[in-house]
Amino acid sequence: MNQILYTGKSKSKGPASIKSVVRFFSISLIILGIIFLGEGSYALYTNYTIQESQTEVVPTIKFEQEANNAIVTINHAVGVSIIKYHWNDDEDTIIQKNSEQSIILDKIAIPSGINTLYVSVTDDNNKISSSSHEYTYDGICIEFSVIDNTDIKITVSDVTGLSYMTYKWNSEEEITAYPNGEDNTIIEQTTAIPSGLNTLSITAVNTSNFTLQDAKQIQGVYPPNIKLYLDGNDLIVAVTDEEGISKITQQLNNNPEEVTYSDESGSKQEYTYRYSLDGSPVVVTITATDVEGSTKVYRGKNFD
Repeated sequence: MNQILYTGKSKSKGPASIKSVVRFFSISLIILGIIFLGEGSYALYTNYTIQESQTEVVPTIKFEQEANNAIVTINHAVGVSIIKYHWNDDEDTIIQKNSEQSIILDKIAIPSGINTLYVSVTDDNNKISSSSHEYTYDGICIEFSVIDNTDIKITVSDVTGLSYMTYKWNSEEEITAYPNGEDNTIIEQTTAIPSGLNTLSITAVNTSNFTLQDAKQIQGVYPPNIKLYLDGNDLIVAVTDEEGISKITQQLNNNPEEVTYSDESGSKQEYTYRYSLDGSPVVVTITATDVEGSTKVYRGKNFD
């Protein structure tokens, strides 16, 4: 059998070979780490740059008050295209702007009482910013006071001064009233209440041209009408009432009161009766009540 004799040196697979492999992998890991670190740093830088560029510039909205007017100052570096504002739950007032950066709204009349003004601003990038402010204005005040169920007193006041007021019943023509004398902070007017259910409409205008309107439904209730006159030796008592008469009582001198008519249904609107006098002085008290509960008292004396 032939044999081939190899006389070269065989390669060692000992410690030196293992070190080379370890060194290779270490260098590879370092290189990969540097690559990943670079990519991470770039991503962080890129993300920061994007966030920085996306930071929104918002407008400043400043609220102030002068007398009964609200003042709103708006500043925006981007430029404003639309402004909307409204009181409480009212409809929006819309103002178009042409990329203006500084705007002052100074003629917004404040309603009487406590009210909130809402403002929204749309900029040239179509971004909307909103703000609100509560205002208190003890301005125009309208008060009603009924006098004897027959008249009503209207009192209009405003600390800043009044120009005039108008009032009307139902669909009748308006009546205009002005401040009396040097005090223009108050207007007072008294008017008769028509019979039945009526609507009283008031319009008040102050010196800043702010207008306040009010309407009130009022039931005109008139007491019965009582007339006494003599017919010979008889005293005639005549009672009338549009709503219907429910009761009439009379008292002569110090005698006990007596009922002369009673009808809770109020079927009669007129009732007349006579009482014979004996010629002596007499003091008579007549009390009449209608179906609405309104009462009229008439006192007379010295009937001959």
